[in-house]
Amino acid sequence: MHVAMMLYAGFRLLEVTGPMDVFHEANRLSGARFYEQHLVGPFPGPVLCSNGVAVDTTECLLDLSASLDIVVVPGSPLASSGSEHGELVDWLSNAGRSVRRLASVSNGAFLLARAGLADHRALATHWRDAQRLSAEHPLVRVTGKQGYVRDGNLYSSSGVSDGIRVALALVSEDLGAELASRITKSLQSWS
Repeated sequence: MHVAMMLYAGFRLLEVTGPMDVFHEANRLSGARFYEQHLVGPFPGPVLCSNGVAVDTTECLLDLSASLDIVVVPGSPLASSGSEHGELVDWLSNAGRSVRRLASVSNGAFLLARAGLADHRALATHWRDAQRLSAEHPLVRVTGKQGYVRDGNLYSSSGVSDGIRVALALVSEDLGAELASRITKSLQSWS
């Protein structure tokens, strides 16, 4: 399965690395490379995240060759209602409809909503952003109180730890609840 972690200027690194560790552990514990992860940015090269770390992309939006099974959109401490990240929103608007499963972490939900992928669907976001998301996107059924929500092929979470829970739910669907439980135990043993 091809999993794309969408990178854009100011994304929160932990909202990418948490789900990535879940998919990595799924591969390690199952003994197979079930998930192939891609770090996708708006352009080739490094993308600066919110804490100042530059993360190199493995692919850029325009050159994305793999058909994607899962797309994860992280949030940002600087989520605004403006037109930032237009390349990603345009890509999501076009290609996002053919992706098997879409996921957002915290206020990454704004980008899915701006792309029109959450209209008439439930979408979780961080509680601080729920009212604004609802006001800016009245066709979206916004929740800021649940950890994570699934609405068809759309998965969304209220924050970092719930983003990990979304990744675990995806693994559970693909490879079973027993492996997801083993991943949880494995990741907890490192904390």
